[in-house]
Amino acid sequence: MVETRKTEHRYVTSDPKKMLNMYLAKRVLKTWEESFIDEDTGETVNIERNEILFERGTLIDQDTLAKIRFSMEADGIKEVEVSNQKRLAFENENKFLYPYLAQAQICDKKYKFLLYATGLENVCLILKDYIELNYQSGFTLTMAKEFDSCVILTDNLKERKVDDAATAYLEDEITMEEYTDKLAEENEEDEESKPDEKKFYQIETKITFDEEERVQTFVVNTFNVDRAMMLINHYLKNKEDECEKQAKEKGHEFNKREIHAAIESAKPIPVGRFIPKEFSMAYME
Repeated sequence: MVETRKTEHRYVTSDPKKMLNMYLAKRVLKTWEESFIDEDTGETVNIERNEILFERGTLIDQDTLAKIRFSMEADGIKEVEVSNQKRLAFENENKFLYPYLAQAQICDKKYKFLLYATGLENVCLILKDYIELNYQSGFTLTMAKEFDSCVILTDNLKERKVDDAATAYLEDEITMEEYTDKLAEENEEDEESKPDEKKFYQIETKITFDEEERVQTFVVNTFNVDRAMMLINHYLKNKEDECEKQAKEKGHEFNKREIHAAIESAKPIPVGRFIPKEFSMAYME
């Protein structure tokens, strides 16, 4: 018989008779708390400590069973989880969001999505949720893979081509209210003009921090490469402002740097939609 999850018998028990000749499905840990004084605050801090008593996948023979029974009396072990299958490998837990590219067939058309996720299973959960909320037809998930390490930016300003008002706003030369007023004026002057189609551009940049340099990839959903670079520089400036603010809040000195990004390469990529990072973050709770 081929062993799979479908043929596995797994349960939690404190009965030694039900443990014998089974395999441990999880590590057995001895857990306790230790207290120490934080020298900076003077507060008592409790830290949980763990010691591995038995590894996952261990066969519970008579000798191991005797040791488990001793640990139940001496170390406070109340129960163990066992399986009829010897499973040694385990999936690493990831708590960080990474870019992923996914594809789904919705009705009879294929759509590609760019999103943040902690892993492939997480991608499927996020994508199913998003499609159910934003589309109407039946769908099938057809592909998901980790994308290149990058920062994803979206252009949320309503502009047509190369908009001087938008440029001024992104460079902090005018306020959002002033930008909105200028946009309204332009709409009145040319009601028939239509927005250029936004595309996703993958842009390799060389970023200069005073005398330091590093390479960074961005994916920007906007109208053209020039505007993408404008958004990238605006993003970098805001990040530096945030670092300065956080340093001042903590009473630290901060030497603000002049940051510039230059294009190394740029190309459009076949992505239809970006799922907002906030949507993905809901799946980290």
